[in-house]
Amino acid sequence: MNPTAYCESLFEYKRIPTISVPVGELAIGSKMPIRIQSMTTTDTNDTEASVAQCIRIIEAGGEIVRLTTQGREEAENMRKISESLRAQGYLAPLVADVHYSPAAAEIAAKYVEKVRINPGNYTGGAKRFENDVDTMTDDEWMQFLVNKLKPLVLVCKLHETTIRIGVNHGSLSDRIMAKYGDTPQGMVASCMEYIKAFQQLAFDDLVLSIKSSNTRVMVETVRLLVATMRAEKRVYPIHLGVTEAGSDTEGRVKSAAGIGALLIDGIGDTIRVSLTEDPECEIPVAQRLVDYITAKKGHAKIEHYPTTTYSPYEYKKRKTKEILGVGGDRRPVIIADASGRKSPERNGAEFVYTNDNYTDGGLTIADLSSFDPKRPNCCPMLSNKNFFGYKQTAFVRLSLDELTDEVISELQSRDNLIIAVRPRNVNIVAELRAFVFAMESYDIHLPIVPWIRYDAKQADVFQLEAAADTGLLFIDGLVDGLMLSDYNITQTEVTRTSFEILQATQVRFSKCEFISCPGCGRTQYNLQETAQKIKMRFGHLVGLKIGIMGCVINGIGEMADADYGYVGAGHGRISLYRGKELVKKAIPETDAIEALVDIIKSDGKWVEN
Repeated sequence: MNPTAYCESLFEYKRIPTISVPVGELAIGSKMPIRIQSMTTTDTNDTEASVAQCIRIIEAGGEIVRLTTQGREEAENMRKISESLRAQGYLAPLVADVHYSPAAAEIAAKYVEKVRINPGNYTGGAKRFENDVDTMTDDEWMQFLVNKLKPLVLVCKLHETTIRIGVNHGSLSDRIMAKYGDTPQGMVASCMEYIKAFQQLAFDDLVLSIKSSNTRVMVETVRLLVATMRAEKRVYPIHLGVTEAGSDTEGRVKSAAGIGALLIDGIGDTIRVSLTEDPECEIPVAQRLVDYITAKKGHAKIEHYPTTTYSPYEYKKRKTKEILGVGGDRRPVIIADASGRKSPERNGAEFVYTNDNYTDGGLTIADLSSFDPKRPNCCPMLSNKNFFGYKQTAFVRLSLDELTDEVISELQSRDNLIIAVRPRNVNIVAELRAFVFAMESYDIHLPIVPWIRYDAKQADVFQLEAAADTGLLFIDGLVDGLMLSDYNITQTEVTRTSFEILQATQVRFSKCEFISCPGCGRTQYNLQETAQKIKMRFGHLVGLKIGIMGCVINGIGEMADADYGYVGAGHGRISLYRGKELVKKAIPETDAIEALVDIIKSDGKWVEN
């Protein structure tokens, strides 16, 4: 598929044109603002608590509120929740989140502005995770879908209710799994067959989402979905989110890296940042992310470069030479910029940039020290003006607008340079992508490390902006390292954020990864508190992935690539998984964490902290 088919431009911020879909008094898509939303964690049968939490979300700036609606009783209670909110003057659209119960969807559709259904379980029931060959033909299956969805469509047409088709990685139907496996192609096929079923029913008020806790899977799949719709000349509004992103820094970085990689290419009409925190805490994070990306509109023009190797739908790392352990097949490096600080700090970084004072006449303008006593000054950093003739291994600082014929010729003749790219355009992603494509067009295979300086003043703002600007570069395998700076923030925090970005984009793991859901009305234990305890107990297990899920509705599916799972199984009860294998069922919550330790030990994967 054409690598540019999913967006308007790889070098200019332009939103993807979509149809406009009404959701209550709002509209999503087309030229509407990117809508911010969240989801309650209360029991939907508890009207008072649900209304109170909806109000907190709305007053924080949330424009749409979703509530879990797992059964008929919860669906019926959506009427009381809606009436109470409207009586108090809160008009934000409500969304009923439905999984296995078509009956619940049909009831809730009478009282809410939007219903979310998951194709993976709406028509297929509980998944067996078996690749059985389906006996239905494609035409028979489509007719089955149309018949299954028709009652919901009739209610939605009558009450002017919108439907979100929400596909989740790991919860695809057995039919799709048998045909495609748990792949981006399968997720897109699942979404597209539902679109076609709704179109046969003459229902077009659709919003789409394809989510994953794996940012690479999420970004590649959404791109593929958009490219597929653009080829068919009808693009529905897209809801963006990274499921089970977690909490604290990791949740914010993971969400910004995944959502930001799509927003910067103009994809996304409504977003939710899923954090294992109180839902109103998600709103300012989401709003700040949207504001940061949309502020790039109208940026200075960036020169376009062709590409023959760019792979937006599957991961392919750019081929580079290995120099000083940077590039080639090596994992991305972290460089700490300590040039503006009194004392250099390594904090796990491979290199530390220590001196920003230079003159045009000098060769060496900075030292990059590895803190290795055998090579304390392993290579200098050179500017565009003074790297000519310097034949030793070195970092060279360049920007896109410095790629003169003379510079390009010098780079083509060298195999001992690492390029530190300093973007100047406010659209950092597009400029860095253009620089990489320029290297490709000139047949230059030197390692590239983005060098980006921020002035965010607050750690959480820095985390969000840095992840949004660099996530795409690692998701697409375009660069070989990262050098971030913000002199308002400690170098320790800057370096920690750098490692978080690499882990969030699946290119380098420096700690245990936690796939932690935000919780909802189905959760029957203290998810936030438990998530923190699990992080403290297992955080040192580098390379492992542990899913922390509130319930079994999506539990083993949405933690699709986790090594182990901690899943709510009822009030005060937890089930433990090894991959998708149930190991301990509904054990007391008080015993669950240590029971998981024992399982990991028995597998030989435990190390003492």
